Amino acid sequence: MHRSGTSLVASLLAAWNVRMGDRLLPADRGNPAGYFEDVDFLDLNRRILAVCVPPEDGHRDWGWTESGAFDDGQLPPFRDAAAALIAARDSAGHPWGWKDPRTSLLLEFWDDLLGPESRFLLLYRHPWEVADSMLRTGADVWLTHPDYPARIWTHYNRRILEFHRRHRDRTLLVSTNRLLRDPATFGAAVRRRFGIETDADTLATLRAGDSFVSRSDDDPLPRLWRYTNAEAMDLLGALDDAADLGNDRRWEAASRAGAPRSAERPRLSVIVPCHDDGDYLIDAVASVERNASAAELIVVDDGSTQPRTRQVLAALREAGHRVIEQPHSGLSAARNVGIAASNGDYLLPLDADNRLLPGFAAEAVALLDGDPAAGVAYGDRREFGARTGDVAVPELDLPRMLWSNYIDACAVVRRAVWSDIGGYDVACELEDWDFWLGAAQRGWRFIHLPSPAFEYRVRPDSLLRRVLRRTDYASTLRRLYDKHRDLVSAHAAGILIAAHDERRRLLDDAESLRASRDAIQTEIDRLADGTREQIAALREIIDARDAELASIKPIVAARDEELESIKPILAARDEELASIKPILAARDEELASVKFVLQAREEELATLRNLQLR
Repeated sequence: MHRSGTSLVASLLAAWNVRMGDRLLPADRGNPAGYFEDVDFLDLNRRILAVCVPPEDGHRDWGWTESGAFDDGQLPPFRDAAAALIAARDSAGHPWGWKDPRTSLLLEFWDDLLGPESRFLLLYRHPWEVADSMLRTGADVWLTHPDYPARIWTHYNRRILEFHRRHRDRTLLVSTNRLLRDPATFGAAVRRRFGIETDADTLATLRAGDSFVSRSDDDPLPRLWRYTNAEAMDLLGALDDAADLGNDRRWEAASRAGAPRSAERPRLSVIVPCHDDGDYLIDAVASVERNASAAELIVVDDGSTQPRTRQVLAALREAGHRVIEQPHSGLSAARNVGIAASNGDYLLPLDADNRLLPGFAAEAVALLDGDPAAGVAYGDRREFGARTGDVAVPELDLPRMLWSNYIDACAVVRRAVWSDIGGYDVACELEDWDFWLGAAQRGWRFIHLPSPAFEYRVRPDSLLRRVLRRTDYASTLRRLYDKHRDLVSAHAAGILIAAHDERRRLLDDAESLRASRDAIQTEIDRLADGTREQIAALREIIDARDAELASIKPIVAARDEELESIKPILAARDEELASIKPILAARDEELASVKFVLQAREEELATLRNLQLR
């Protein structure tokens, strides 16, 4: 299915001289190395799926909706178009194929047309990696429905497994994770099953420019998925068992392991509040296990009501994680509850939709250990989702911080700072900003680590966006400034300077955007002029063809009249021939009787000759 390494493997087949199509889908940001998808097959598959799946919530372009319904009865009208594509590729000779993950849902349709000589390379990838790859594309459908990737993975791979079981002699079922680990065995399997000359070294060359990422077999996600996505994990096991080149259930040992145990007196406590963000929560918890395994992890359920989130929270408890429940009271209250229940010398608040990155927690704790006056250690952020890239966060500058908050909650904080401030203010909706101002006001020093500390999921419906769009945001801001009136008064000039700097930066950005807009408009105009010229040239050709057709029409009409005039003559000739036929038949009979007489005379003469000789 999609995001399973199909583009990488298609590029590999192309390098092995398999013709993957003359008109391929162009590369883009989502797949800079190229998709290697034959546009003609892609367009036809899309048209087929559009009528085979119902118009309901889901992702219809991939042939999946909430109900999972698929109407095979809509397939027959597309047979001629599909057969024409196959015939066109066959006529060119040379081994050929096409790649489009949508084919996974149409395998029997295409197999019936291709015939018994066809061969299929079926790929599957660990579901947690596919889900992560889909979410990283930033498409709204995944950001607003994080449960879809696991369900679509199951929908596609169940079809793949069923087809493989029916046609084992003509399919090669391969784990992409195994392929990447063992390209030589994959090359040998392709050579044996498809008769294609392969070279294992080609994969290393292609991967150099590829963005395909695979996690280690002992990653914590398999265990969390076993509790939260049992159906997908059972299917993954069945795929590994049935595959020609499976991953030997290498993930299974990690999936059976227990939750990491923190020390009796942990140095760091990670607090993860959650309100109806269950599918994101799995990634957040896995990132803590992966990058701060010695830390104490506490998940606080802030009154979640969404069934999927309730299921995930129950699964985390079953997996051995500590989950504290409270009525829905807001982010500040949830953090305070989790911190009050924790034991670490240092605290790390992690939002349920974000992920911790390697190295940050340990480095931050070490820096704070070495500087008792420092209360906060924070880093840069790595954005993914609707926006991607690393964002450098500045050093703490109090006037600038008073103008606008730029430090995320995901920082390592000395427990004494939280106690000194009195915890997060449950009455303040700008809780992170308020907390940092409180720490700075009390003289705590901030340490900045100039590298990404965490991954920040950019979502269209994030809590920050909702707060900023509220009509009472100005009054919310006023309450924050009233609370920190002394700081505001002491740094008023600096705040205004920061505001002017921001205004100048925005003006520069606006000017840059205007320049970009003008350049884009110029390019659009250029393309439009070229298009208009092409249209004018085509119109001239069409007009010339129309004139040619108009001149031919009288000739064709005259020929038609001539044919009409000939028809009576031909009919008369036919009648004349019909009348001649009896005469000819009588002549044939007369000739036959003459032949008989002549034959008798010849026999009589032969007899006379014999008498004379005697």
